[in-house]
Formats: sequence, C-alpha cells, structure tokens
Amino acid sequence: MSRVARLGRCLFVNGRRFESRQSTLQMQAETLTDSPLSTSLEPPQFSMFKATEIAAAAAACAEAECYEQLEQLKKTEVVPLLMEWFVQQQQIICANPTEVAAKLRKMVAGGAGKTVVISDFDYTLSRFANEKGERLSTTHGVFDDNVMRLNPALGQQFVDLKNKYYPIEFCPILTQEEKIPHMEKWWGTSHSLIVNEKFSKNTIEDFVRQSRIVFKDGAEDFIQSLDAHNIPLVIFSAGIGNIIEYFLEQKLGAIPRNTHFISNMILFDEEEKACAFSEPLIHTFCKNSSVIQKETSFFHEINGRVNVILLGDSMGDIHMDVGVERDGPTLKVGYYNGSLDDTAALKHYEEVYDIVLIHDPTLDVAQKIVDMINSTH
Repeated sequence: MSRVARLGRCLFVNGRRFESRQSTLQMQAETLTDSPLSTSLEPPQFSMFKATEIAAAAAACAEAECYEQLEQLKKTEVVPLLMEWFVQQQQIICANPTEVAAKLRKMVAGGAGKTVVISDFDYTLSRFANEKGERLSTTHGVFDDNVMRLNPALGQQFVDLKNKYYPIEFCPILTQEEKIPHMEKWWGTSHSLIVNEKFSKNTIEDFVRQSRIVFKDGAEDFIQSLDAHNIPLVIFSAGIGNIIEYFLEQKLGAIPRNTHFISNMILFDEEEKACAFSEPLIHTFCKNSSVIQKETSFFHEINGRVNVILLGDSMGDIHMDVGVERDGPTLKVGYYNGSLDDTAALKHYEEVYDIVLIHDPTLDVAQKIVDMINSTH
C-alpha cells in the first residue's frame, strides 16, 4: 500500500473514531456541568462549548491536518519520477541519488517562494561549443574575438594572455592556492588593456552583437520562467558583467527584473568610455565570501530563499552560495566540458557536484527541476 493510500485510510479511520465518540463526549460534558447542555446554557452565548460541536471541531482539525499531510506527500511524489528520468539519461551522473532526492523533496515542499537560483554564466548559461565542436567565446573572449580585426597588435596581446594562463587555470598538478596569483595577473592585465584602450560603451555593445557567445538550448525559456514565477536569478560570474547585461538585453529584449549580477563591471566616464573596473576583482577561484561583502544587503533581502539551485562548470563555482542566509539545501548542478579520458577530473566533479552533466548543451535538467517546484504550488 502506498504512503498516500495509508494516509487516506488513516483519515477514514480517525473520522469514524471521532464520530463514534461524539455521544460520549457530550455525556462527559453534561456531567461536568451537572445538567444537560441543551438546557443549562442559554444559546447562542455559550453554544460554542457544546460537546457535539467540540467533537465536530476536533474531527475537522484532524481531517485538515491529514489533508495537509496528504497534499504534502502528493507534492513530493513527483521526485521519484524526476530521479528515474535522471537515471535514464546517459549524460547525467548522480553519485548519491538518495541525497539528491532528499534535497529535491525539501525544495518541492518549500516551493518557488523559498527558491533562489545562483548560476555562473560562461559555459553554464552559455554553450561551451557549437554543433561542429568548435569552442565558443566567454565574456572576456568577446575582446579576444573582436579586437583582433580592429587592432591586430592589441588583439594579439589578449590572445597571448589566454595562451599563457589558460593552461595554468586547468593544470591538474598545481593547487588552487598556487593558481590564484596567476589568475589575478591574467584578469588584471586583461582589464588594464581594456581600460587603457578606452573602449566606448557602444563599441562594446557592438562587440557583443558580433561575438561567439551562444545561449545553451533552452536558456531563454529558463530565465524567463524564473522571472515569471518570481524566483531570483543571481548570475555570479568571474567574467565581465556588462557583457552579460548587453547579451541579455539583445537576446531577451530587456534584463528580467528578477536578475541580479555579481561580476566584474566596466565603469564608464562621462563620455561613456571605459575608465576602470569594479572592485574587488573576481576571478575563477575567488567566487566566495571574499568578494560578496558589498552584496550583503541583497542577500539579506532574499533571506527567505533558503533553497538554492546552483549551476556551474568549474571547481571555482561550488561555493557561489556562500552569501545566502539560509538553513536549507543547496543542489549543485555541474556542467563537465572536459575530456572523458580525464577520469580524475570527472571523478572530482562527481565529488563536489550533486548532479554532473557531461557535454550537455542544454538547460533541460535545470528547467525540469524548476518546473517540478513550480508545478506543485
């Protein structure tokens, strides 16, 4: 017998018990008052104390409680269906399905009102490669792509930086602590090149139009569905936030009102020329409490959002939920874009992410999770 069926039977039995005890409760009440309730109290002043009504009220309360539990079970019964779908997908790895199911049940019970999505942008909301397998651009890569045709010498400097530091970022031998100074140098030098060239806002917007940034399949629907259900979307990116804003404006027509950015922002002077970058610097390995101090007021505003869906594609993304004031679960979904032959790297992803998606160009999994949360409320 299913849990729902058992709960229904419990409700029926308890209802019968209350019905059979109504006369006994009335007799006990009449004994206490030393006279029949029907004549000793002047209605309607004391009618609320009639034993029959007490019994009926108690039965109603029990029924309401059982109904609430029944509805709660109905909501969480959708979780096994989603877990079964996960198992059927070859590109999905779920190392601990029991823990994932437990987190999903809590999220379903909490509903959209207690949910927040915190997502990386580059290669998470955007695609890693096109249909031909060609690598697509990151937000910093927008400058790599476009500057080369306008100023080849400057463009080559961007390319040289990437060729030097990209292998360090993903070096399996170096520790994260050893990588950090190199990342700071890479980001800092790249930002200096942008500021020194004084790129205009219009020029950068044009760079975005001609860039090789491509949304993952379903990303537009995903972002708009979050907005429609008033679920905050925090885009926590070590890239360039202005590029993300311009991209969303160009693809969606406007930045959804539910979207908040934590990223490196280009600052413009009165002539709308790049003059500086926001502080502190955010690189791959510092997406944590060290860079969100100025975001305290925002996270306090959403302090009721205790359930976090975290979307990322690197080891640097796993602590993006550090600013959330909560005691609820964080479901970490990681996009693995590396080689399947690199078993050590893949295993590491399985250890830090609840769900690992291998070479997945879509947001299907995230959308199904959000749909499940929304459909039960």
